[in-house]
Amino acid sequence: MYSMFKKIISICFVLLCLAAAPLPAASFDSTCCNQSPVIILPGYSGSFLFYRPGEENEQQLWPPVIDGASVRSVADIVVDTLPRLIIDTGGNADHAVERFGEFFAMFDKLEMNPDGTPAHPTGTVMGSARDFRWDVMVERGQERYTNQRPITNSLDIPHDHIYKFFNDWRLSQVESAARLHAFIQEVLEESGHNQVSLFAISHGGQLATAYFHLYGSEYIDRAVLLAPAIQGSTLTVDMFENEDFAFDPARLFEVMMIYIGRETALGPHFHRISMAELSDVAVRIIRTYLEPFALHFGSFWDIVPPEHYERLKAALLDPEANARLIEMADLMHHEIMPNAGVTLRRMQAEGVRVAIIAGSGIPLASGNPVNSDFIIDVASTTGATALPFDSEETLPDTHPHISPDGLIDASEAFLPEQTWFFRGQYHGQAAWDIYASELYNLWLFGDEINSVFCDPRFPQFRDSSNAADGLGARFSGNVSGYLTADSELLLIRNWSEFEISLLSVTAEGHDFSVPIASRITLRPGETKRLRYETILPDERQRFTLRLEFVREMPVPSRESRELVFTAIPAEEYVPQVLRFPGDEIPATPLRFYPVRALLIVLALAASLGLASAAVGVIYRKEVRRTKA
Repeated sequence: MYSMFKKIISICFVLLCLAAAPLPAASFDSTCCNQSPVIILPGYSGSFLFYRPGEENEQQLWPPVIDGASVRSVADIVVDTLPRLIIDTGGNADHAVERFGEFFAMFDKLEMNPDGTPAHPTGTVMGSARDFRWDVMVERGQERYTNQRPITNSLDIPHDHIYKFFNDWRLSQVESAARLHAFIQEVLEESGHNQVSLFAISHGGQLATAYFHLYGSEYIDRAVLLAPAIQGSTLTVDMFENEDFAFDPARLFEVMMIYIGRETALGPHFHRISMAELSDVAVRIIRTYLEPFALHFGSFWDIVPPEHYERLKAALLDPEANARLIEMADLMHHEIMPNAGVTLRRMQAEGVRVAIIAGSGIPLASGNPVNSDFIIDVASTTGATALPFDSEETLPDTHPHISPDGLIDASEAFLPEQTWFFRGQYHGQAAWDIYASELYNLWLFGDEINSVFCDPRFPQFRDSSNAADGLGARFSGNVSGYLTADSELLLIRNWSEFEISLLSVTAEGHDFSVPIASRITLRPGETKRLRYETILPDERQRFTLRLEFVREMPVPSRESRELVFTAIPAEEYVPQVLRFPGDEIPATPLRFYPVRALLIVLALAASLGLASAAVGVIYRKEVRRTKA
């Protein structure tokens, strides 16, 4: 009876997987190519902006050019420019902020009018759809025009099928959606296809959602929304209202490693200042220069969460001077954002494959403990219910959409069966995560995965696997985040490009131990299988596994990583969706070592000889005693 019950449950999960899958859109075109071209929608500040773009006296405004070199990203400013300013001013925060004001003056031409239109003749790089095809851009040496190169290069598709949408990220998403619609028509005409797929990152994910709402599904085949800012971010509110706004000094080093994409490639000045100094100067610069500068950006108001919009609008905007800006912001907050889930599900019903990939388990950059990917709240990105990342309360395990740490309920997400969460993954960094990057490639270019229940490698919730994470851990036979009676080994993998020395494995909240006599060395990419001792609880129990290790960089770094698991009682049925097949313990092959065998034989012979001699002595003594 119990066996039959398990079979019925397994069949139900398979049917759920199939039922949750959106049907692929029918896409017939004159090219006889069954792969639609992909348009990459960049994140905020991801497109270059110019003064008088396309003219002879064109001037690059963003990213800024400092000392003749173009700054690549906001991360470069934080890693190199700000530390250099702090050092040059002798650590005087006031002087550093003033010096940045001189540097910030070059942004004057990016100013927007009160109605949300550019105050100067500024915009993105000029060209046709073919000019923005990736193979053409590479041939012309124009890769620098985008900071999405890691993601672009991670896509498993020919470069002549990748197009870049260069968006003026100051504009409202309503305006940007109209521009995207026109660009899609250009791509279709240039490529000969009838549909395109969208790979939308952060701000671009919000743009994709606005486009779906305003223009529908006719020209869209598939879409991946990576860390989309669908409902904005609480960071915008913290900028104005959070008096405790402060970057976490202990987290800044890790953040910079991840955003630069290298474990040690930090700026030459970064190590010469304290994280507290950097945080203080950065916050003061944001509040002195960036807040007033961004007030007339339509995009800024699009990032304000709906529940805060009316209050901030009344406090910061003028109904007459800002009327045009308010009109577009109202459309976003009163129609597009509140109906995001309805819109995305409608796209699925009309045959578009849409997936959301999000990070979680990290506080906001402002120090706000809301569950986020450092930049955007989990709830804003996915529509799911999310408790603060450090919450002592947890959600009840009543269905498969509860995260192993008990902090996220994805059952109310915009797309409950097509949303994946990577705990510990920072905003938009999926290209550096082996599982996340494989997932979005399979979603865009294959049909193997239709929902979170289809492949144990990609459960709805798993820990991130970026190189900066150092080590990852999973129990054999289980997907990420679970421990069941079927498990026999703890699998620990090195994600780093350096060797890692594992010092200890400890657990909090559960009877669990891993005996480690001495440090264990893991080469890059290596997985160690460790035996452990545990007693499973009588009811589901969450516990934190802490890995202490040394990253063997040129200057060794002692670190730790905490992973949260749910322990399931031995008597409780484990659904197939939590099982990971193929983790059988490999049998140790029988090997013959001649020298070792000879030594063993000699040792045995010597032992037998000594034993025989001892028995002989005892026997002779006994004989003499008997005769006497």
